[in-house]
Formats: sequence, structure tokens, C-alpha cells
Amino acid sequence: MTNASLNESIVDYVNAEASLVVLVLDKNGRILKANRYAEQLMGEELLKGMFTDITLDFADAVKLPSLLAETGRAHLLNVKTSQGLPQTFYFRFRPVGSEIVAIGEINSLEIQALRAGMISANNELSNLGRELQKRNAELVKLNELKNQFLGMAAHDLRNPIGIIFSYSNFLLDEAGDHLNTEHVEFLSAIRGSSEFMLGLLEDLLDITRIESGKLNLDKEPTDIIAFIRHNVTLNQTLAKKKGIGIRFNHYEVVPEIHMDRHKMDQVLNNLISNALKFSPPDTTVTVSVCRSGDHVTVSVKDEGPGIPEEERDRLFKPFSKTSVRATGGEKCTGLGLSIVRKIVVGHLGKIWVESKVGKGSNFCFSLPFSSVEVASTAS
Repeated sequence: MTNASLNESIVDYVNAEASLVVLVLDKNGRILKANRYAEQLMGEELLKGMFTDITLDFADAVKLPSLLAETGRAHLLNVKTSQGLPQTFYFRFRPVGSEIVAIGEINSLEIQALRAGMISANNELSNLGRELQKRNAELVKLNELKNQFLGMAAHDLRNPIGIIFSYSNFLLDEAGDHLNTEHVEFLSAIRGSSEFMLGLLEDLLDITRIESGKLNLDKEPTDIIAFIRHNVTLNQTLAKKKGIGIRFNHYEVVPEIHMDRHKMDQVLNNLISNALKFSPPDTTVTVSVCRSGDHVTVSVKDEGPGIPEEERDRLFKPFSKTSVRATGGEKCTGLGLSIVRKIVVGHLGKIWVESKVGKGSNFCFSLPFSSVEVASTAS
């Protein structure tokens, strides 16, 4: 192969295949010719345009005369691509007769360094991922141990505290008339504190069982209207003690719900007792049931002080309490609504609260009908 044919082959390769930007400019910087790679990268419309138009020059520093004055130096320039993304090249400029040849290339050493950096970052990310998995496994194990400890402690404490509550209750009922006022107050305090502790221990047992994945639901078809009416009736006694009324509203036929009656009774009891706890005398708690598509929605609305908006996000978290105080000085464990939420979610339902300060709160939960129930009701 002669030198002429070799040079011709090199020129053909550079024009058609090489990943180099090759531009031929006139003395004013107008682009006269471009190789195929440049046209693919920046678009064929770059021809007849100015070289300065294809560069990203935020500092207005790209001056062709100054670039030509340093023909042996590579100039780091950013060019606009047809995809709208900038691409960095090292450009060298050489005058050839009345024209200027601008050749842009990507520094292979920088690419290698970039690839090495990416590989190193990927390896580090993989190591961090493995470490995170390890720590997560340790946290899961610690959480299981915590649940076991709480469960055992609550179980072991329940019996002796239950005895204290039973004996104090017995003494007040049987011997209260023969005791002086101070002794009655002592026994009442013992009974009240032991009753609160029993409730706290029951809540702890519930939350540890649920967090351990032991929310075993014994679902059975249930008449939700009769179920709620019975629960409302049971809470009438507590309501009368505080001078609060309970009203039950339902305006349509609701199909049976497959649910765990004991656990849903716990949900409804908690919501109604909370409404009574935070309601002032001479107000009404309204329990309503309605059908919403393929769900039944139950709401418990009170006329209490309401919950500040900034405190609502933590309502259903364990051990969380709001600034709202019970009207009768009742104590709160901060676990009830967390347990309620987990039970509702376990039934594939959802729970939420609507509240306005000074106007009261409305706690709502919805439970789905089964597909069979929906089909039979629709027919």
C-alpha cells in the first residue's frame, strides 16, 4: 500500500467511522464541513453554523483567534449535542491554508479514571448494602428479643396485679361501709392504678403478639349492624356516668362482613371509649355505618376538643400521646390506637381521623366485603 492510499484510508476512516469530532472552519469560525460522528452527535444542522454556537461558553471565553494562537495546546470545551446533553472534548486547532481544522477527542485516561471510580463506588455501594442487610437482620433479631421480653414481663405481671385489683375491688364492695374516708381513698387509688396497669399489660401483650407476626384472625360472617349496636349498648353505662349520650345511625342494608369478632370488638370499644374519654358532659357520641362501594365504613364522632393538625400524624404510633387531655382525668397508655390500626390493616381495611380543634374528632375505619358477598348483594 502506497503512502497516498494509506493517507486516503486514514482520511476515510476519520470521516466515516472514528469517534472523533472533526470540523473544518473558515477563518471566521463558520463550520464548513464535519465528519459523520460530529453530525450524529450534534445534528446535521451544525453545518454553516458558527463554531461558537455549538459550544457551551458561560464565561464568554471561547475566542477563535486565541484558540488558534495556541495550536499545540488542547482546549477543554463543552459542545451541545442533539439530545440536549453537553459532551466534553479536548479540541486542537490547526490552520490548513485558508481554513482551520478543529479536532475534538475524549481523553481516554480520564475515561479510564472515571470507570475506575465508578467500579470503586459500585463496590463500596455493594459493601454498604451487605452491611445494611446485616444490620437489618440484627435489628430484626433485637426486636424479636424485645417482644419476647415484653411479652414475658407482661404475662408474669398480669396475675399479681390482677389479684391486687380483685382484692381492692372486693374490699371496697364488701367492707367499704366500715372503713373511714382515708382508707376508702387509699383502696380506690389502689384499684384505679391496678386497673390501669392491667389495661397497659393487656395492650403490651397485644402489641408484642402483633409485632411478632402473630395476629391470628379467626374470621367469620358477622352482621355488622347487630355487632355495633351490641357494642354501643355495652358502652351506655360508661357514657351515663359522664353525662354523655351515644347515638347509633345506619340508613342502609349492609351485607355480612368476614371478620374476627373479638378483635373488631376491641377496635370499636377503643374508639368509643376514647370518644367518651375526651368528650365533655351534655354532648353526644355518634356511631355511624354506611356502605362505600365494596367497603363498609364505620365512624365514631365526638363533640370534644378536637386534635391539633400537627399531632394527628403520630396518633396511630405506639406510645404516642397528644396534648388533648381526658375530661374525667382518665389515663392513657398510648398503645390503643396503634393496636386498633394493626387490627384494621390485618383485615385489609384502613383507618383515618378527621378532626377540627374546638369541633370534635371523627375516627373512621373501613373493611372490605368479600368478592362473593359483593356479587350476591349486587344480584
